[in-house]
Amino acid sequence: MMLAVVLAAIPGAAAADRGRAGFIETHRCAVVERLRSIHLRGPRSTSRDRFLVVSVARAEQSYVQCIFFDEDTKMQCEASSGAYGRTPEGSHLTWLAPSRSALHRLGFAQADPDTNYEREIALGTPPDFRVVAGLMLGALHDAYGARVGTRLEFTSPQAVVQHDACPEPVS
Repeated sequence: MMLAVVLAAIPGAAAADRGRAGFIETHRCAVVERLRSIHLRGPRSTSRDRFLVVSVARAEQSYVQCIFFDEDTKMQCEASSGAYGRTPEGSHLTWLAPSRSALHRLGFAQADPDTNYEREIALGTPPDFRVVAGLMLGALHDAYGARVGTRLEFTSPQAVVQHDACPEPVS
């Protein structure tokens, strides 16, 4: 109740919150189903090729990637810092610097400026892939500007998702 009062007092806050929630709900199934597929396919004793990258289509360095480890009880996630991107002149991309505070709010940390932001997530038993999906999509929304109509790309060598597993995202 108090949250509703606070949001109503801040112009645009409720709309922004619905926008974030709408973005996450629009794409959550696609992320959860891919993570579930990787988990079920195994083998859980290795992390090799057992990852998912979700990125903003055609937007270099706007991605979050997570890999299973510790018998699928945890995931190590990274969000792009821009450290691996280069301008045509060869210098590091610096346009991602404003995303730093958004990623910190989501629990990501950066060991040094030449690495990505990292965060480890305990999945629980049974694994709760909705938490990981919320983190990945929240980072894309908060740090990289993805919105409900944003087209996302998914990369995972192990994920096999049925064509009709999720409703199509609303554009």
